[in-house]
Amino acid sequence: IEKGLLEMEGVMAIHELHIWAITVGKILLACHVKIMPEANADMVLDNVINYLRREYNISHVTIQIER
Repeated sequence: IEKGLLEMEGVMAIHELHIWAITVGKILLACHVKIMPEANADMVLDNVINYLRREYNISHVTIQIER
């Protein structure tokens, strides 16, 4: 997951990545995403959420964007 997120446009670093399976089929993810100064934070956030849902079926996420 971290490798895929790091390949996204505007993403510089991922840290504090935590993933929990709270029930069968229900996965939670939380992380900090450091973005490039010129990156659009809302666009990066939307791209991260969509990527996690599409590639890993993770729809319960908490993402903190950092510059």
